[in-house]
Amino acid sequence: MEIHQFVPSFAPMDAIGAHALSLRDLLREQGVTSEIFADEIKPGLESQATTFSKFHRIPSKNRWLIYQGSTLSPMAHKLSERKEPLIINYHNITPPSLVQSWDFGASMATSVALDQMGRLSAVALGSIAVSRFNARSLVELGFKKPVVASPLIPHQNVKTRLDKDTPNGATWLFVGRIFPNKAQHDLIAALAAYRKTFDKDARLILVGKRTSESYFQALETYADTLMVGDSVSFAGAVTDEELAGYYHDADLFVSASDHEGFCFPIIEAMRYRLPVLAYASGAIPETVGDGGVLLKEKSPFQFAAAAWILLNDPQVRAKCKLGADIQLEKYSFQSAKVQNLAALASFIPPLQREL
Repeated sequence: MEIHQFVPSFAPMDAIGAHALSLRDLLREQGVTSEIFADEIKPGLESQATTFSKFHRIPSKNRWLIYQGSTLSPMAHKLSERKEPLIINYHNITPPSLVQSWDFGASMATSVALDQMGRLSAVALGSIAVSRFNARSLVELGFKKPVVASPLIPHQNVKTRLDKDTPNGATWLFVGRIFPNKAQHDLIAALAAYRKTFDKDARLILVGKRTSESYFQALETYADTLMVGDSVSFAGAVTDEELAGYYHDADLFVSASDHEGFCFPIIEAMRYRLPVLAYASGAIPETVGDGGVLLKEKSPFQFAAAAWILLNDPQVRAKCKLGADIQLEKYSFQSAKVQNLAALASFIPPLQREL
């Protein structure tokens, strides 16, 4: 039996890539022949995947295909024309409306990507969503009865932080690509309000690759306009070791994102015992649970006030830690393994016999 995965862009330090690798290894543990094929393979992962052009041209009756959907990809149409059963593992696509005013070209790409995903609903055997929010999105795109299975987030040994109040010099951290839906501009505005009201030495570190240059330039200009340019650091793409350092040294994980299909970094922050403050958008309420502070609105001063409370009230942090423990168990690697195997087995009878 063969179960192969198809990833548009296979890159290091990428949540979808990490999920695909873990799923491949999990399938191999069940005795399944499993490989990863990608349109684009970034440096460092050449030994872990094969270019899509080398995928078998002749169909097989004992082969299933999994498409890791999150962006526009030429392989999606090609997969839809194959005879093997196709399963969609959906990680969400940003709505064009959240991108258009910042990056028109990117908004057009996301629009076409959503249309492409909708067309796959007519040919796919089934679909798997990494969150209930994503499942609802799949239904809107035409998929019937998506199965929810938590993403496979590899567990790494971490050096947890010491809990402490932080009245001065707080370091805020956000991890995510530089793209309009991540709303880093709202974090910059919140930092400016926080520095003006509570802590003039606070700073914000933004970790993540630039995937919209126009948005990145707008962020730099905005930070300078609010006179916090020297207090906002753009770390760019980082290594695993560097990312671990950012988590360990930060005082607060913040997210003002307008659209998230899951948000892996929130779980990573919880592993480091880093307090979490987030705008309750998309799947974020599912991911955070009671493990952080969720905001229904994100005006700069409201965000700043919530940050101050979380950073300086040990009782609030203690309550969040208890909630974080529940979320970490809920989204543990072992739990995700069981969920993903069960989800795939519901579409692939031979796999069910292997379990």
